[in-house]
Amino acid sequence: MDMKRVVTLTFSPNGTTARVADAIAQGIGAPERLDLDRTAFDSRWTGETLRAGDVAVIALPVYYGRLPKLMVEFFRYIKAEGIPAVLAVTYGNREYEDALLELKNESLEHGFIPVAAGAFVAHHCMAGKLAEGRPNGDDLDQARELGEKAAALLAGLDRLEGLDLSVKGNFPYVPGSDLPVGPATDRSKCTNCGLCQRNCPVQAINPLDFAEVDGWRCLFCTRCIHSCPAGAKFISMPAMREKLVILENMMAAPKANELFLI
Repeated sequence: MDMKRVVTLTFSPNGTTARVADAIAQGIGAPERLDLDRTAFDSRWTGETLRAGDVAVIALPVYYGRLPKLMVEFFRYIKAEGIPAVLAVTYGNREYEDALLELKNESLEHGFIPVAAGAFVAHHCMAGKLAEGRPNGDDLDQARELGEKAAALLAGLDRLEGLDLSVKGNFPYVPGSDLPVGPATDRSKCTNCGLCQRNCPVQAINPLDFAEVDGWRCLFCTRCIHSCPAGAKFISMPAMREKLVILENMMAAPKANELFLI
């Protein structure tokens, strides 16, 4: 296969998933590159038609062992037919459970042919001490290596029909979280700058009252918490705060990334 362009498709509220996708794309090393960041709400109303010679890198974070609940939007207006893809999920040192298998199946349904995949550890978005500093240099080297191996594999193939990438995961998938949860707001600190509302990937924050979060829409990606210049957004639920402390203690040992190739 003659690889002419690498196309990254990413959802990365806090930037770590995008870093992994970037490293994979570097490893593939195609002469052209197109980055389609699907994080912003408005970005999922535009798309691209992928063409022969394209290789896709599709990367998303894991929430509660599953992909974010926006896969219809994520692939909307992305047209692909028989396009090879390298898949990646990032998770906060707990478990990625069925997310990588889910991404494989979603990619197949939308015209991609997975040829390689990886599950990469990244800083947990809610548990601040969990996987802090990851992906680190070694993680990104492994992501580049995955891209290099995928490129070498594709260079030796004349056709992709019949390929079946095996990844970890089970179907039916583990149930994700269906609870209406979201960050709270300290109104005494909130300056009404609106940054949280503008940057929310699912528009879960009321544009008329930035302290109001729709828990049914919220992914709890914590982008609003990390990006608030006044520190007004926070996790308020005592049960969740206690669970995060337990998680930090139980899952402190660094986990290794897992890579899969045809």
